[in-house]
Amino acid sequence: MSLFRCVIRSPLLVLSLLLLSGCQSMAPKDGGTMEKIQDDLKTPPPSEAKPVSLPPPAVAAALLPPVDMQLPRAGKRAQEARFDVNVSEVPVRAFLMGLVEGTPYNMVVHPQVDGTLSLSLKQVTIPDVMEMLRDVYGYEYQRVRSGFHVLPARLQSRIFQVNYLNLKRTGSSQTRVSSGQVTGGGSDGEESGSGSSSSGVTSGSEINTTSEADFWTELSGAIQSIVGSGTDRSVVVSPQSGLVVVRAMPHELREVEAFLETTNEAMHRQVILEAKVIEVELNDGYQAGINWAKMMTVDGKKFSFGQTGGSSLFTTPDKAGVELPQGGISSPTEASPVSFTSFSAFGGLFGAALNTGSFMAFIELLESQGNVQVLSSPRISTLNNQKAVIKVGSDEFFVTDVSSTTTTGTATTTTPDITLTPFFSGIALDVTPQIDRQGRVTLHIHPSVSQVTDQQKVIQVGNETQNLPLAKSTVRESDSLVYAESGQLVVIGGLMQDTRGEEVASTPVLGDLPLLGQLFRHTRQAAKKSELVIVLRPTVVESTETWRARVSDAADRFRQLDRGFHYGSQPGVFGNLGEKTE
Repeated sequence: MSLFRCVIRSPLLVLSLLLLSGCQSMAPKDGGTMEKIQDDLKTPPPSEAKPVSLPPPAVAAALLPPVDMQLPRAGKRAQEARFDVNVSEVPVRAFLMGLVEGTPYNMVVHPQVDGTLSLSLKQVTIPDVMEMLRDVYGYEYQRVRSGFHVLPARLQSRIFQVNYLNLKRTGSSQTRVSSGQVTGGGSDGEESGSGSSSSGVTSGSEINTTSEADFWTELSGAIQSIVGSGTDRSVVVSPQSGLVVVRAMPHELREVEAFLETTNEAMHRQVILEAKVIEVELNDGYQAGINWAKMMTVDGKKFSFGQTGGSSLFTTPDKAGVELPQGGISSPTEASPVSFTSFSAFGGLFGAALNTGSFMAFIELLESQGNVQVLSSPRISTLNNQKAVIKVGSDEFFVTDVSSTTTTGTATTTTPDITLTPFFSGIALDVTPQIDRQGRVTLHIHPSVSQVTDQQKVIQVGNETQNLPLAKSTVRESDSLVYAESGQLVVIGGLMQDTRGEEVASTPVLGDLPLLGQLFRHTRQAAKKSELVIVLRPTVVESTETWRARVSDAADRFRQLDRGFHYGSQPGVFGNLGEKTE
């Protein structure tokens, strides 16, 4: 009987558990990493002011009325009166006192102010006259609420605030084409003597670019040259606090102030650099390289081309930088020189400028001439004349020197000494911008794509054969100066590479047989020609709206990513796009 009751109760227990689980609320879904990034990129809504709660009417009636602390509003300021001034050899004190007579201005003249004036002015105001006296005669004045305070020309001290980092930056880049190393040596005597040897690298071409930013030292020297080295003049620069103390004459202090304002405006100009490193595997019809003349317009914008070094783009020497008309040209004389784009390149490098901000339109045109692969898409921001470096890849160590030290004593000990040197494989890009007041940018661009592999070298030295593992480096790089507008695409091309390989397909065991193995083995030679294209877009930061636009673009790209379907666990890996219903 008890067994029968257990059988009856088991279904009831299962049904109760199902009912309880149905009443349980569903656990919140884990949004995953992508959703968290999107939440961070969203623009926060403007904060709303909290409503102010008013006291009860009885309490408000018992309180004192609020005190009106506002000053009486001044009426509309009358327009400055204009008059003519014509005086000759008049004492400055008498002139200043008579200048404000019958006007709302007050005049206070320092006892040490003296001298005579000769003026002939037409239709001027009192502030205009005071400004001219300061610029021409050197009478310093201070504009106060009630009028003017005229001071003598004497040494004064002023403190200026300069907001800049306390650091010194040094950068360098090198591009070299080396044809080998020449080594020579000799010795004197048969049994013993001394010898000398020399070695040097024969360089075909070489470019060394060095930049150094020592702001505070340059600032101190510039201010010192403005105030001079007269008696009691001094300049004290404190990089740690960002203060500059200058003791000089009033007109010199005004020059220092103007210089610091211009310097501050120039040093804080900022640019966002967006780059695309693209490799185009050329189709059969474009084995000579990308046909740039066919890509005449992108989004209705014309290309501007230029090329220096190596062979020119055209046979006519004065057409090294030209703007090509749509549809191509029939002769080099039809092209007009480009006046706003200048290129200075290493080797036979090709460059182009395009007045459009669309990367995708340009990449779609490249796809018509081959298989396009974006190797890297870096983005970085930097200040005016500050080098920015982007490096994506890995360092691998290779043996570059092997030596041994033999110690003789009770026992002979040989200690090997191995030198390891890192070799970089990947993509490196360093850019130095110079931004003018109109938002135009001059760029020093040094892109480099390198690939390092291990190569076994067999070296015969006397009767000994040595097998040395050496590093084999394949590098595609350029070094150029480019001038572009803000938002303009700068294209650097012409970095071609020819890759050849061998593919072997064989039947297991039978393909390895001597002589007969060729009947069961198939060998195919494969060749690939590709061209490296670097596309760069500088965008000058003019306001906070520029940053907001870039953040909005990044958020749009994250929303367009295909994160796959997630059902179950690991939403951080697969996302939860499939669970969304909106």
